[in-house]
Amino acid sequence: MNIPESAEEVSGHRLQVPQPPGKSLHPAVRDGLFGPLIPLSGALFLVLYVGSGATDVWFAWTVANPLTATTMGAGFGAAVVLFVLAVLEPGWVNARIAAFAPLMLAGGSLLVTNLYDGDLNPSRQLDIAGVSITVPVEGVWLVGLGLTLLLTVVTLPMQFNRRLDNDAEALGTPMPGWARVISGIQGIGLVVAGVIFFADPEQGVSWWPWPVSVLDLRELCVWMVTIGLLILHATVDGDLRRGAIGLAALVPFGVLALIGVLRYPGDLNWDSPSAWIFLSVVVVLLGTGAIGLLLLGLLRVLLPVLTSATGAEADVPQSLARLRELARDVRLKIKPHTDNGFFGPGSVTWKVWSYPTSLTVGFQRAVVVEELDPALIASVDATKAIRTRPRARYDRTLRYFSMVAFAGSRDTMKAADILVKIHSTGIGIEPNSGARYDANDPQSQLWIHLTAWHSILYAYEKYGPGKLSPQEEARYWADCATAAELQTCDPADIPRDREGVRAYFERMRPQLAGTPIARSTMDHLLHAEVMLPPMPPVYWPATLIITTALRIATNASMPRWMREMSGIRQSRLLDALIVPVMRISFRLSRISGWLQLGALHVLSPSTMPVVAPILLGIPATTPETLTPAEGRARYGYPKPAQAHPELRAKQHKRVFAERQEPSDVGLVESEPVLGTRTR
Repeated sequence: MNIPESAEEVSGHRLQVPQPPGKSLHPAVRDGLFGPLIPLSGALFLVLYVGSGATDVWFAWTVANPLTATTMGAGFGAAVVLFVLAVLEPGWVNARIAAFAPLMLAGGSLLVTNLYDGDLNPSRQLDIAGVSITVPVEGVWLVGLGLTLLLTVVTLPMQFNRRLDNDAEALGTPMPGWARVISGIQGIGLVVAGVIFFADPEQGVSWWPWPVSVLDLRELCVWMVTIGLLILHATVDGDLRRGAIGLAALVPFGVLALIGVLRYPGDLNWDSPSAWIFLSVVVVLLGTGAIGLLLLGLLRVLLPVLTSATGAEADVPQSLARLRELARDVRLKIKPHTDNGFFGPGSVTWKVWSYPTSLTVGFQRAVVVEELDPALIASVDATKAIRTRPRARYDRTLRYFSMVAFAGSRDTMKAADILVKIHSTGIGIEPNSGARYDANDPQSQLWIHLTAWHSILYAYEKYGPGKLSPQEEARYWADCATAAELQTCDPADIPRDREGVRAYFERMRPQLAGTPIARSTMDHLLHAEVMLPPMPPVYWPATLIITTALRIATNASMPRWMREMSGIRQSRLLDALIVPVMRISFRLSRISGWLQLGALHVLSPSTMPVVAPILLGIPATTPETLTPAEGRARYGYPKPAQAHPELRAKQHKRVFAERQEPSDVGLVESEPVLGTRTR
């Protein structure tokens, strides 16, 4: 389905972050401070955490207990996460929580080293390829700390002196009051305890839950104060989004610290209350990061879902109170469809299309496979919308197909009529053959229609409940023919069974072509990241895991000949392994309609209100199911193949006779029905 948009230049990066208000992150801070700190922190993580039993060789001093080394190493592992996420942030306001950590940590560690009156570890000899190299581990430590301080004091003034890039106000995600109280107590507790033990290390050594030296204890105190101050910074700021990268860093710190305890359980004095206090603090820090990210997700994902589903005002400040308000009696606030459309509850179409496989893997497969049609890819490439506005195009196309399956008959008839106007712009000359193409051509529409309905069913069978019964499958293809009445193709051309569908694709096979532009577009669409909205970098790892799984699953659903034509390479092992993963994932997501709506809102916000009444079981206002013929008679619409002949003739004359670009008639008119073109 080709619903074209106008062109606009966008970044080549697939995942984007929201454009921040205020100052952007200065390149000197990103590349001159955060950038170098990533490998430096990573090296210290390897030395202390991975090599926790060999600090006498590789670290500046010999750590008295490996549990101390793993705890410090956990801090440096968390620092890697913190600085990586800070580098990815485009704006200062969301990255600044990471900017002060180097100052506190490096300054404190230098103070600890200078207060120590003993000897640090001597230089070490390394033999690499027969060449002996002297590594001054003490000097490396001191130079690293000094360089960190130097980079901090040089780059931060550049950031402070940077002018505002814009004066837009930030979309806040306020931290709940109870969360600020809890995090404030944590931060104050860590800072106070760290200062007390640093000032009186003998008392700290006697209390600590495992054997530590004064040098070790003071370095641990520096970490306590640093983490405590970062938590207090986030607490005072009071915004979950601005503290997101700090929250994300607390999670790996907690996990790594607990794994360190599991590695060296015998070193912990389990009979001492201090051991349980330490474990409690680590668990609380882990929970703070995880719960904070969960709250951020609820307010940034679930709240917009509720807002969209209920039609509530979107510009109300985000808060848990607002979330609770919208969630209360939410089913009564969701607008039902006027009737059951053309299929209705109990139909095989609703059964298949409402399963989570359909609007994810199934639809991705459809839009990827259809690009093998030379006429279609010529139309797609002419608009450049799939490159410049992939999210809007995907959103509008998915909304149309969902309306055909689920929406009320009047709304769907209007969408089908407008689609003919939109497709009147999709005409031109196919560059390879020199033949004319027309998006309203019945054979082109048949290819798109069958590719979509076949892909949806195939994904349902492969990654969902399994094959339909013969009776259900016959009803499914009959429904497919019914849906074809809403497009310009002839319903009589729709196959009515699996063998007929296979025969159709075999007939189409010689006409398909894996041209360079087709392959490039298919690869582009296989990366579902391009369909997603800008999001905080803390969600990028999970997002990439999900989109990679979708890509593998979509590839695995395509026949070998089609993959070879498309230049897609994927092993049979991956094909087999992805099946149970996706079946389990989709079955789990099926448990909650709200979980499915949340994912759909991220992927296609315009589609979510169409599907919400179906997934939540909200009945239509009038429990009536029509046929397309009845809909045309009731609402006064012609058959799509006969709709708007004057407009289509004008477009043909404009393009083929006058050699001009087609007009955008119908595109503006389509926005209230199919969604915005500028998303």
